Formats: sequence, structure tokens, C-alpha cells
Amino acid sequence: MFLDATAKDGAPGADKQDDATVFMRGNMTIFRINQNYKNLARLIKILSILAKYGFSAFLKRIADGLGAIPKGVVTMKPERSMLGLTEPVRLRLAIEELGPAFIKIGQIMSLRPDIIPPAFAKELETLQDKTTPVQFGNIKAAIEEQFGTQMEDIFLRFEEIPVASGSIAQVYRAVLKKERKDVAVKVLKPGTRKIVETDLNIIRLLVRLASGRIPEFQAYNLTGVFREFSELLLSQLNLLREARIMQRFSSFFRDVEYVHIPEVYMDYTTENLLVMEYIDGVKISDLDALDRAGMDRETIAKNGAALALREIFDFGFYHADPHPGNLFVLPGNVIVPVDFGITGYIDEEGVLIIGNILTGLIERDTERIIRYLKRYDFVEEEADEKKLKIDLYDIIDAARNTPLGQISMGTAIRSLFSITRKHRIRFPGEYFLIFNTLLESDGVGRMVFPEFNITEFAKPWVRRWAGRHYSPKRYMKELFYLTEDLGFFLKLLPQEVNILLKRLRSGRLRLPVSIENLDKTVSEIDRTGNRLSFAIIIASLLLSSTILVQAKIGPLISGYPVLGLVGFFGAVVMGFWLLIGILRSGRL
Repeated sequence: MFLDATAKDGAPGADKQDDATVFMRGNMTIFRINQNYKNLARLIKILSILAKYGFSAFLKRIADGLGAIPKGVVTMKPERSMLGLTEPVRLRLAIEELGPAFIKIGQIMSLRPDIIPPAFAKELETLQDKTTPVQFGNIKAAIEEQFGTQMEDIFLRFEEIPVASGSIAQVYRAVLKKERKDVAVKVLKPGTRKIVETDLNIIRLLVRLASGRIPEFQAYNLTGVFREFSELLLSQLNLLREARIMQRFSSFFRDVEYVHIPEVYMDYTTENLLVMEYIDGVKISDLDALDRAGMDRETIAKNGAALALREIFDFGFYHADPHPGNLFVLPGNVIVPVDFGITGYIDEEGVLIIGNILTGLIERDTERIIRYLKRYDFVEEEADEKKLKIDLYDIIDAARNTPLGQISMGTAIRSLFSITRKHRIRFPGEYFLIFNTLLESDGVGRMVFPEFNITEFAKPWVRRWAGRHYSPKRYMKELFYLTEDLGFFLKLLPQEVNILLKRLRSGRLRLPVSIENLDKTVSEIDRTGNRLSFAIIIASLLLSSTILVQAKIGPLISGYPVLGLVGFFGAVVMGFWLLIGILRSGRL
């Protein structure tokens, strides 16, 4: 899966115009969203919360685009209790109060230090996804609606207290009646999808206003970033998708003894409901419990890192959020990941880029990193390549006199993130998610076994991948494909040249030319021409009316020609009409 660091052009409901309310300023539509009074009230609530936590300055800069929103909402002062808190903390608190869509996007933002400063990313990592559970009666009704029958027909036992409650879903322990198996039942909270879709539309509005009105944001593709985030968030609302990914992941690790993927019961799984094997293991973060169970912490750290490395280099797949809360350990030091909300594929070219960047970091080879950044146009043309090289050399020099076993890949990747922000290196979004997978694996490994170093552990994995990728067998395969493509091209070449020459001789050769924003330019020229024609007509009316009045031609009223008076009146009306049109456009 490739994500464009950007629902296509936008979030859900972007193309829905039925029952839409349009707020207007002048003749420009500035806000379109699936509307009713509650949605407008939700927008005002969101703006009020942002102001409450001290972000009025941001709101004031986009206030002109908010149309019918009361000005007092965007100018209210923050609460006194907020004044002593840092900006990252205030942002995190605001996001937690704003609800599930904002919490999930905040968590995704924490995985993208190329977009937000490190202090904000670090604070957003602590976002609390635990919320007050929905009452069991509502959950039961939602489950029975999915199955179309009573819960007692499906489950032999169903515990009413959830084992976990997040912002968008709750997890319960139950026993399937037919299979007599212990299962975990993940249920999407009732109404969550509608809440998230509404909030995404509102966020989309704020993103567009901010990118258009705040110069500092124009260097970033905010619309594209929001598109990427909204796609990731919406994918987490589809539990059937998560179930299929779990099955695919299970097929990858079927013969790997140190990894176990929970079994999915597809007969009971829908978009709003996921039924899977219940894992009665130890959370990887519970170090005392690991020790009491007699497990080997060093082996656990290595198995966790091997899981991440094998995903990327063997299967071209990534599980981007392997934090301690999503990992359990079974007897035999077996690692069990349980949350597959943020996952995706990366093609061979992506693995090649990631592999060579990691090789450059591990082997202290700056030139390799620079070469691949330039080869795939990740560096902007106006970027200062000399300064970029110096910054990369600083990373390498910091590790040059350090034994390989003591080099921290986590530190190196964080330094790379910093350089990415500084020089605006345009990595595809999934690359950062993959780097975050390695960062999380490094962090979890050090938490479980402080002496663990993923750099030393990863070195043979990366070298094995390089050996496979740059093997003579692979080059022969690529040469075969190249020869095949060249043969196909040469076969078609005479026919294509013949068609080209025939069209050239007959004068039917056409070259389509596309000029960016041409339609807008033509529209502006057309509007200018219409106004000019209108002005000429008004001037002509005034001139002809003046002649008629001076010559006293035609029927007279109080000594003035009727035709002359009518002409003057028509010219005045048309003049006011033209002036109002110009003023409404905002361009004098």
C-alpha cells in the first residue's frame, strides 16, 4: 500500500451535496459539509475547545474563511489553568477532549516526525486512547443487529465488562457457542463512524483554510497529508479489513515458531465486528510477569526485532504501531501482535530504498544515502545539497568511533527524521511508518532487555537482504525482463513510425498540450471581457443620451427628451450592477 503523504479529494462526504449547507462570503463557497444544526454546533464546539487550550491565534488567521461562525468563538481567551502548560501539552489535551477522530489522527501524527516538530510528536505519543466504555446494553444491541439474532444464539458466555476500551472500539472476552472457543470480540462503538466522518469533514475544512491563509503551512502539502491520515483512520473503522490483514499476516508467519497470529473467525466478522482468538498471554511491558513466568527477556527482545525485520525485508509488509500495548508473549517466548489497524504493503522498489538507507546508516556510508535520495527525487531542486551532506556526515561521524554494537539505530533514525524536516525531504508517508516500526522495535527491545541493540541485530538481516537483491540470479532476471521489453518495443516501432509519418503527410498530426490552470485563466479573461463590454455599453448609453438631451430630440417631459432620460436611467442601473459585481468579487 502506498500512501500519497496525502477518501480522494478528501474525507467522507466530500462529494455529497444533498442537504448540504453552504456558508458564503461574497460569491465564494467557503464551507461545504454534510449539514444539520448538530454539525454546525459540532464545528463551533471544536473551535471553542481549540480556543480554550490557547490556539486562538491559529483560529484568528483563518477566521475570514469560517463564514457564519460567530467571531467570539475564535477570539475567546484560554483558561487560566492552560497558561502554565507547554504548547505540545495543550495540543495533546485539546485532542483528547475533541474525541475519537482527533485522537486517532493525533496518534498517526506522532508517527510522522517529518510533519510535526519532535516535541509535539513525543507528546502525541502519550495520547490516551482509553475512553469511558459504552454501556453494555448498547453494545449488545449493536452485536445483535450485526448477527440478526440474539447473542445467546452465538455465544455460550459473554463478559459484560470490556477488557479494553478505546476511542473507536471496545474489546470483550467471550466463548463461541458452536466452536466452544475462547474469543476476543472487538466491537465498533455505535455511532462512531458517523462521528468520525463528520469530524473528518470539519478537519478537512480547517486544513484547507490553514493551507490557503497561513504562509508557513504552504510549504507542506497539508491537503495530501490529511488525505493520507483520513485513509488510515477510515481503514481502522473497517474491522473486516483488519481481519483479512490478520489472515494474510498469519500466512506469512505460518512456519515461524517465535510468532503467533491470533486466529480470526471470519463467519462472525463484519465491518463493525471482529471475532478472533483470545490471547491469554503476558503483556510485553509487564516485565515482572515475564520474569515470574520464567521467560527469557533477551530472546523476547530478539524475537520482537526479528518479527519487524522479517515483515519488511521478507514480505514487503509493515505493522506500523508495534507499541508495547499491542504485543503479548506466550510460553516459549512467542511474540503475539494483536492490533493490525495501521498496516500496509511496500513494493520491491520501496524495500530497495529502505534497505539502502538502513545499510548506509549501519555501514556509515553517507554517499549511499545521498545517492538514493537523489535518484528517486526525494530532495527538492532548491534544496542545499551541500548542507544536506554536511548534516548526514554529522550523523555518520557521531558513530564513526563508536563500536558497532553500541550504535543506536533509534538515535540514527531520529536524526534522519530531523534532517528530513530541515531539508524538506519528500519521503512517501509509508516510509516513515516503516522507520517507526524499527524505532518501536528498538524501544520495546531495550525496555525488555536493556542490553539489546537492534543495530547489531539487524546487520545480518540487512546484509542477507542485500545479498538476495544484488545476486547474479536477480540481475539475470531483470536482464530477461529488459530484453523482453526491448523486443516488444522494436516489434511495434515500425508500425508506430508508419502511423506517425502518415499523419504528418496528411496534416492530421496533433500534439495535445495541457496548460495548468488554463481553464481558470480563460474564465478570468472571459469575465474581464464581459466587464469591459458592459462598461462600453454604459459609456455608449451615456454618450447617446447626452446627445439626445442636448438636441432635444423626441417626445419631451418637462422639456427633457424621454429617450435621453431612459438612457441615463439605464446607464445608472447598469453602472451600479457592474460596481456591485466588482465589489462582491473582492477585486476593484
